[in-house]
Amino acid sequence: MLPFIRSSYLNSLLESLATGVVIVNIRGNVYAANASAARMMGLSREELLSSSLNGPRLDRFENRAEVQALLDEALDDTRIPATGDILARYDHPELGLRHFTLAVSRLVEYEKIFGVILQLSDLSHIYDLHQRQSRLQQERIDGLARLSMSIAHQVRNPLMTIGGFTRLLMKRADMPEPSRNHMDIIMEAAMRLEDVVQAVTQFTASRQPAPQLLDAAGLARGVLAAMPAPPSGVAVGFDGEGATLTADPAMTADALREVLANAFEALPAGGGSVRVRCAVEKDFVRIEVLDDGPGIAADHLPFVFDPFFTTTSVGVGMGLAKARKWMRDQGGELEISPIQEGGTLAVLRLPGGDGLKPAGK
Repeated sequence: MLPFIRSSYLNSLLESLATGVVIVNIRGNVYAANASAARMMGLSREELLSSSLNGPRLDRFENRAEVQALLDEALDDTRIPATGDILARYDHPELGLRHFTLAVSRLVEYEKIFGVILQLSDLSHIYDLHQRQSRLQQERIDGLARLSMSIAHQVRNPLMTIGGFTRLLMKRADMPEPSRNHMDIIMEAAMRLEDVVQAVTQFTASRQPAPQLLDAAGLARGVLAAMPAPPSGVAVGFDGEGATLTADPAMTADALREVLANAFEALPAGGGSVRVRCAVEKDFVRIEVLDDGPGIAADHLPFVFDPFFTTTSVGVGMGLAKARKWMRDQGGELEISPIQEGGTLAVLRLPGGDGLKPAGK
C-alpha cells in the first residue's frame, strides 16, 4: 500500500517544505512525515514514523476531540468536505503549549479514500507576541490608573481648601456684590474640578463584580425610578419583560444610569423621548436605551468612549467611559450607534451562561 510514500523523491519533496507534513492511512498510522513535523511535535522523525495519530500522539492536543473530528470528517467519504482546517493547541514535551493551524486533505485513488495529508503551521510566535502586547498594554493601563489616582488625590486636597475658604468668604455680609459674583465663579469652577476628580476616581477604582440572578426589567425600572425627574418635555417609556440574567446589580445599575443621563443630555431643549427596552438575544440579554435626539456625528462616534470626551461646555465626559468599563469588568459590553431615522441607540449586553434563563422557567 502507498508504494510511492517510501520513494526518495517524495521524502525529498516533504523535507523541502517549511511547514510540518504528516501522511497517515485510514487507520491513523503514519506513513510519511518530514523533519519539520517531527520537530513541531517534539519527536524524532523515527518516532513519528512509527506512531499512530489515534494513540498517545493525539493525546498531546488539548483540543483532541476537535482534531479527531477533523480527521474523521476527512476520512469519511460520505461527507462532502475534502479539506478542512482548525486551530490546534499542542502540548510540546519541551516547549510547552504551542499553537498550530492543522489542515487536512484527502488522499483519493479510484474514488476511494486511502489516507489523509496533515499540514501543520506553527503560529506560536504570533500568540506569544499578542500575549506580550497584552501584558504591556495592561501594564500601561495599570500605570495610568495609578497615575490618575495619584493626581486626583493631589488635586482634591488643595481643591477642598479653595472651596472651603471660598464658602467662608461668601458668608461675609459686608462683601460687595462684584466680589460675590467673583466668588460664585470660583466656587463653580471648584465644583467642576471636584466632579472631574470624582469621575477619575470612579473610573480607575477597582470594582470586583458580585454577580447575582437578576430580573433585567426590574433592574431597569429601579434605575429609572431612582433617577431625578427627566427634563421638562421629555417622555420616558419602557417595554420588555421576561429576561433573567446573572450580573453585578450595582455595576449594571451604575452603567445604565450613566447611559440614561447621557441620553437625557442629548435631547434638545424642547424635549423628546427616551425608551428603555429589555430583550433576549440568543445567549445574551440586551438592555437598550433609545433616544430621538440629534444623534451622534460621524466624526464623534470613534471617540464617545474616550475619557473626558464631551460635546457640551459643562460635562466632564466620563459617563460613557465609566459605563463601558463597568460592563466589561463583569464580562458584558456597551455599544453605541446612531439610528438611521435619527437619535441614538445604546445597548448594554450581558453574556449568557448557566445563570441566564428565560424568566419564569
